[in-house]
Amino acid sequence: MRRGFGVVVLGSGAFTPARKPAQVRNPAGYAAVLPKGLLLFDLGFGDLWQLARCGLRPAAATDLFLTHRHPDHSGDLAALLFHLRYDEPPRSGRLRLWGPRGTAAFVAGLRWVLRPWLDPRGYRLEVRELAAGDRASGPGWRVDTLAAVHPTAALCYRLEAAGRRLVISGDTGPGAGLERFAAGCDLLVLEATLPAGQRDPGHCAADQALDLARACRPRRVLFTHLCAASAGSLRRLLKREKGLRARLAQDRLRLRV
Repeated sequence: MRRGFGVVVLGSGAFTPARKPAQVRNPAGYAAVLPKGLLLFDLGFGDLWQLARCGLRPAAATDLFLTHRHPDHSGDLAALLFHLRYDEPPRSGRLRLWGPRGTAAFVAGLRWVLRPWLDPRGYRLEVRELAAGDRASGPGWRVDTLAAVHPTAALCYRLEAAGRRLVISGDTGPGAGLERFAAGCDLLVLEATLPAGQRDPGHCAADQALDLARACRPRRVLFTHLCAASAGSLRRLLKREKGLRARLAQDRLRLRV
């Protein structure tokens, strides 16, 4: 049996559109294409369209993991639920929606404001909250959690499936404990929101992300949640980097883990 699974980047950017068209990136979103299902990690605004552009059907998704509730990570949740109600429900007959503390109230609020257009029809919607150290699982896969450093409740996720490990940081500043959580993983998808030298306690700057990637010792690292300035910083820093297999994420990039 072939080991590994596919990863598709739906959105490699953050919340602010670029000033130059060539630098525009969709907000955060990733799809793990497993032998027995499709898992989504975040779904920022516009990412439902990105799924279609990548040839992935929303109805194939069995589980959606939100790292946190900020709109650049959850903005297309309403669009997804609207689509599943009126176009094609999940093939599995249910969609499990996972997220940190506050997710259940967030989803209930969306459904109340937009009722009845987001209410499930032809499938079950199961909303489950996760705390740091919790585990979710499905056929042939499991997901573990780590608390992120961010102004709102947020999680980092580690997916183990088909003999491989994928870690998605979501939004986090240094100090979350990713060094141990992501140690030796096959692919680390790591945020690098800010240019080198700029500091924000809830995000990583390019130089901080690079230091963190070195400490995690992944087989490969994909820097994401980028703006033009942070991408430029990373390109300059990576020119001098030795031994780290790293690249910058791009929208609709496909990888094999």
